[in-house]
Amino acid sequence: MKKIIILTLLIALTMSCDKPVITEPTPDPYITDSLVVYNESNALVIETTGAWCQYCPNGTASLKQEQNIYNTERSRVVAFVSHTGDLLETAVCTKLNAAFPTSGVPNFYVNNTDAGQSISGPIAAAVSATPTTVGVAHTHHENAAGDTITVDVKVQFFETSKTTSYYVQSYMMISGIDAKEYNLGGTVVDLNQVSTVPWVTTGSGSTPSTWAVTDPTVGVTSGDIYQYDHIPAVEGIADFDWGITLDTINPLGRAYFDGDIFGSQYTPIQIKIWKGALSALQGLDYSYDIVTVIWSERFDGSAGVLYVNSVEGE
Repeated sequence: MKKIIILTLLIALTMSCDKPVITEPTPDPYITDSLVVYNESNALVIETTGAWCQYCPNGTASLKQEQNIYNTERSRVVAFVSHTGDLLETAVCTKLNAAFPTSGVPNFYVNNTDAGQSISGPIAAAVSATPTTVGVAHTHHENAAGDTITVDVKVQFFETSKTTSYYVQSYMMISGIDAKEYNLGGTVVDLNQVSTVPWVTTGSGSTPSTWAVTDPTVGVTSGDIYQYDHIPAVEGIADFDWGITLDTINPLGRAYFDGDIFGSQYTPIQIKIWKGALSALQGLDYSYDIVTVIWSERFDGSAGVLYVNSVEGE
């Protein structure tokens, strides 16, 4: 009888020790989960230009030619066409012109180097640079009112970095503005492209400036309207002048390790761009795209930042 009782107790204890099977709920997908961050370096080309600049069509043609070479599958050459001295000089342009100064226009910076007007070699070197420390991807959408763009960003490190602060900023880029005269709220503004070079014929009044040559490598045809593209119009609202400080999102501060990913549901990076900041350009027709840039601090004591990497489009 004692053996039967002990056996019964052992069976009961065994049954009572069985742990219930708990099925963990599947987390809802996050907006950045499907974004792919490529382990590659994209070139940032900052062109300083102006509608009043008679030689600036040369710069436009050079930039178009380089983008046609490299931007076949993805935007490997990201352009900031920063105007100075005309209506298209936005607050972002003014900041870029100060951080990347030049004594004349047109002028180019490729990444962090003043390339003057010769950009082919520097761009080739920039897009082939290895290794890539950090890459970035993003997606964006507008709110129901259409006055705010939300950019969700994903950042991935491909190298360990323990001594540098990084900043993430998104920009609304406007393109497709015809080079002609406009009446903006009763004020006449002449945005015809002045030109003394063979590329472009300067327009008059509301008759727009046009391309004067056909060149497949540049992607233009004689008679096409000359347009202003890739203008950094509005930047995101951020805690720092050059974007969100990534160190404040990283629990380890400035210590980043190969494989680290930020911008997930646990470390979200969301940047708001208010389109209302473009009130000065009301009356102009344009399209827009989004560029997100990773900047880093400078170590030489000078103001501004250093370019690290970027992404354009979706």
